[in-house]
Amino acid sequence: MSTAWKHVVPMLQVNDVNETIAYYCEALGFVLGAVWPDAGAPRYATVSRGKITFDFTTDLGTSEGSFIAEKGNGVVLYLLVDNVDAAYKELLAQGAIIVQDLVEFAGRRQFSVAGING
Repeated sequence: MSTAWKHVVPMLQVNDVNETIAYYCEALGFVLGAVWPDAGAPRYATVSRGKITFDFTTDLGTSEGSFIAEKGNGVVLYLLVDNVDAAYKELLAQGAIIVQDLVEFAGRRQFSVAGING
């Protein structure tokens, strides 16, 4: 039996879900989806923009032991857009943390944006 794979949704471990939501929604133009728990400090949230979705959590551990990965270490995600120049101008105007300005690399124009909170 075979099944179709649909898409990937990265779950990123962050220090503060509320600050991460604010950054992704205000500076990067994402829309908030689910937040858990409903009351108190959230430990999980999901945001989306177009066909792109990210999940955020303060704890990736699934057992009693702590999760050993360093937040954000070695994580690079490429988001493909129709107009990279327009995306760059939009995110810059909205306060995104631009860590690499527009450059030509491997036959394409690209820029880099840092996350917040790990």
